[in-house]
Amino acid sequence: MTYEPMAMEPVEPMELAPMAIEPLTPMPYEVSVAPRVALNRALDAIERVQGQSPFERQFGGIASDPPKAWAQSDPADSLYRLAREALNRGEYRRAAELFGAITQKFPNSVYASDARYWRAFALYRLGGTADLRDALNALQDSGQGYRLASLKTDAPVLATRIRGALAAQGDPNAMKLVNAAASQPGGACDREDLAVRAEALNSLARTDPESTTPILARLLARRDDCSTSLRRTAIYLLGRRTDPEAMNLVMGAARNDPDVRVRGEALRFLAAMPGDQAISTIEEMARTPGNEELQRAAIGALGRSDNPRARQSLRAIIERNDVSENLRIAALSCVDAEHSPDNGAYIRAIYPRLETPRLKAAAIRAVARIGGKDNDQWLLSVVRNQNETAEVRAMALRYAGRSTIPIADLTRMYDVAGDRPLREQLISLYAQRAEPEATDKLLDIARTGTDPDLRRYAISALSRKNDPRTKKLLVEIIDKND
Repeated sequence: MTYEPMAMEPVEPMELAPMAIEPLTPMPYEVSVAPRVALNRALDAIERVQGQSPFERQFGGIASDPPKAWAQSDPADSLYRLAREALNRGEYRRAAELFGAITQKFPNSVYASDARYWRAFALYRLGGTADLRDALNALQDSGQGYRLASLKTDAPVLATRIRGALAAQGDPNAMKLVNAAASQPGGACDREDLAVRAEALNSLARTDPESTTPILARLLARRDDCSTSLRRTAIYLLGRRTDPEAMNLVMGAARNDPDVRVRGEALRFLAAMPGDQAISTIEEMARTPGNEELQRAAIGALGRSDNPRARQSLRAIIERNDVSENLRIAALSCVDAEHSPDNGAYIRAIYPRLETPRLKAAAIRAVARIGGKDNDQWLLSVVRNQNETAEVRAMALRYAGRSTIPIADLTRMYDVAGDRPLREQLISLYAQRAEPEATDKLLDIARTGTDPDLRRYAISALSRKNDPRTKKLLVEIIDKND
């Protein structure tokens, strides 16, 4: 039997088919003009909620690292190596010159077609108007002859980014092309087309955000599977705004979009938007049965919000025994997001009313994450509570042992622990603790214990301690009765 510390399985999101939902008219949103402090707070919340996204990373989603040289006998091999090193060091002008030299001097080289992409990439990094136009020319010269297959998709996306940069510098033709790419009607599920359109939306939102609202509204009104990624892009762009029009569109998507991922993204951004109406929408989604994945997304959004009403909503979900166990566990996992003493006190108070071992385990994890002396002592009280199951007590012990509980308390606990799961967990903790008393206790268990499995666990733990007494003990055990 091999000992493994117990751990509760996380609730995995379910893959569900798109739902057919009757569209609802977005609720009107009225809010007075907020003072500058409130606006800044809202913007800070959005930055906190949105996290990392391909649309906020300048080169997320396209090739930005040339592959290592692969053709040593090619005449352009050494030139390619120099160009690649220059690009990776950020020497963009030199990299553009070297990649350009490959196409000029060795047009038949296996590196020549891809070199045009990397030259355009380096010029884009430079960002000057002439460099950007030169980069576009390089991409147009490449055609579809790239050796690296992904560049066939990435090159049009890079071209759209280049046009977006030119539009930001006042180039009217580039602006027209970006607008056209963002507004074009949908066709087949073409990855290249979708990537270009997503990048066009992103560029347009940076250069002329007001003009994107009707385009984003039209996108969010679509219900086909092929536009799902574009609708998620639309939510990302709207979610960065704080105006009522953007909020109405995001709330409408949270309620009505047929794709659960789009609705989840909308809920995530609503958590950072100002006012109680956004929270009302999230609460509505959390209460609506029939799609547990969406309900969990709403609960996660409540956990991200700094609105006091969101905190009360989470607590109400935890306390309702007519809500599924999975959703109550999700709420417990979110309620400690602030790691505040108040949340720790709340979970400790609600713990006796939790009916199942899984709910209790979730509460124990939440209290342990919050930390602090009061919570550490509470965890120990759960360990000592004979009315709790051995599994729950062992979990409380596992988390308590990670804190600053004195090793003397942990070593005394072994002798009074009446259940094997507790003793197994204590041995695991002794193995992790560096104090001499922990090693002493392991030696004692290995030498005098009456449970052979626990003795083996102790010996295994000692083998990782690198203590000279371990070898002596092992020899004693081996030579016994000889």
